[in-house]
Amino acid sequence: MTSTPLLDGYESVPVVRRARWSRIVVAALVVGLSFLGVWTAVARAVALHGPDRSSSAVAWVTSCDRIGPLSRGGVGFYWLCTADVVTSSGRTDSVRFGLNQLTPQDIGRPVPVVANLKNPRRSTEKAPVPWWSVAPGIGFFVGIGAWSGLRRRNRLRHRTTPWCPTVRLVSSTCVLAPADTSGTGHGSRKIAPGEWSAQRYWRLAGSVMVVGAVCATVGAVVSSADAREILLALGGFGLAAPIWVYSFTPRWYRTNSASTALTVSADGIGWYRRGQTSFELDWAEVAEVRLTTIEHGGLTLRVIDLFLAKDAGELRGLWQLGAELQNDRLPGEEGACRIPEAFSDAAARQVREAMAVYRPDRYREFTAEVGDMTVAA
Repeated sequence: MTSTPLLDGYESVPVVRRARWSRIVVAALVVGLSFLGVWTAVARAVALHGPDRSSSAVAWVTSCDRIGPLSRGGVGFYWLCTADVVTSSGRTDSVRFGLNQLTPQDIGRPVPVVANLKNPRRSTEKAPVPWWSVAPGIGFFVGIGAWSGLRRRNRLRHRTTPWCPTVRLVSSTCVLAPADTSGTGHGSRKIAPGEWSAQRYWRLAGSVMVVGAVCATVGAVVSSADAREILLALGGFGLAAPIWVYSFTPRWYRTNSASTALTVSADGIGWYRRGQTSFELDWAEVAEVRLTTIEHGGLTLRVIDLFLAKDAGELRGLWQLGAELQNDRLPGEEGACRIPEAFSDAAARQVREAMAVYRPDRYREFTAEVGDMTVAA
């Protein structure tokens, strides 16, 4: 066995709780405000332009409208002007320009423009990208990283007092017994405990895509250029949901060498969690790998316990570790070291498949229910 030294006391326990609406609302607000901030910064950067340069077409401003404080440019006020564009051939078209391309200060004088009726714009030198146009995006990702690091540090803080369960497990039943022979697999598999199932991923991404498709469809048929631009931008964001949802799920980051993961290989089983617990056990040191599923109050908790063939003092921080299911404190499995993480259904399925390939003779599955501590066992 190889391992990093564990601190005295108890590791953080596996936890499953119902989603809190307050957290969901706060998360939605943070994402929404961050998206609005990035949108505003990009719109401001696009609205900037350098000195005018000569062009074969000129525009004569006929009218200007002030928009804001919320518009297709995000937060802030902008000018949207309509002008008569005269090309070198003498043709004249009435065109509406984008954010701050033209302003009331341009009324009464010819302004050089690029005569593109679908994307009319002022003919100017390229303006340098201001620092504040990229700051919101950088700040969002830095903030997410800092919040994740702080949350992980607090959540994985070692317990200094013994775990005192408030309930017990009853009706423990073996639903998958060990096989008679060992597996013949080669290599290894890395499994993220919070792995999302394909159904959950597409359920979330698909719902956002539907909203995006509706916005894009409505934006394609509306007559207002301003509304069309806003709706198409929202539609593009929604239709891109599979990309950005994928980027924030364990399905993406489990390939990171520094991510929390359970490894199952032909040589043994290991656990790695950055800055906390890391060990690798040979199969000769493992008597049994047990997956226990506990359902109670509409919630499901899945934990993995390792029964060792010999004493492993280095893993004392995981010895008979408990778990939390909503407000109930569950006891640990007697005589076992518990992986300090709750496993999703998709992750449990991957563990089952990996053990079937490498060591089905060491793998068992149990189901159990939560019982009152006052009832005799």
